[in-house]
Amino acid sequence: MRKTPVKIILLFLVCLSLSAGAQDSLQLFSPPKPHVKDNFWRRVIVGGNLGFQFGTVTGIMISPEVRIRAVDQLYIGIGATYEYFNYKNYYWNDSTKNYLNYASNVYGGRIYLRYYLRSLFSSWVGNFFAHAEYEYLAFVQPYHSDPKGRIWDPYNNTLSPGKVTISYNSILVGTGYSQPIGGRVFMDLLILFNLNTSYYSFYSNPIFRVGVGVEL
Repeated sequence: MRKTPVKIILLFLVCLSLSAGAQDSLQLFSPPKPHVKDNFWRRVIVGGNLGFQFGTVTGIMISPEVRIRAVDQLYIGIGATYEYFNYKNYYWNDSTKNYLNYASNVYGGRIYLRYYLRSLFSSWVGNFFAHAEYEYLAFVQPYHSDPKGRIWDPYNNTLSPGKVTISYNSILVGTGYSQPIGGRVFMDLLILFNLNTSYYSFYSNPIFRVGVGVEL
């Protein structure tokens, strides 16, 4: 498994530090917000996430979503997902004696629960949240299993040319921080871990996401 890029982790921590300072300043100098009557649409948030990883495995994820506040600070969300990933030198072709890259487009959806700490903390700490998600993805693999195949994958399975559609399920858990940007717009920073790593898993833990949301 690849080591997590140190620069990405440092960037994430710096964002949290800057967010904390900004939140404290706003609380000291901003007048209290007027009370707004709650209704269904005030509970709805639309937005999406952008995920990425680079290195031996290059992956890009785009996922629009909508979520609704069910009770207290617990949100239920659904989203559609598109991903592109590329593995460098993933297969070995024993006939030509060279490595082959593996790239594919991925489609699917997800449903998740997210709980903010705003009910427990009135300061910037309340912007932290816990996140649990189920994700279903389907993608096309360019080779299929064949005992007499001359193409080898990293797990010493023998394959032959021939596309096959693969379905993959992920259980993602982690935490994140929500930073207001202006008005009813905010940015989410997430760190997630996939609990269902397997032969077909193309996530490298941890998984970083950056999302933007708009409260209606």
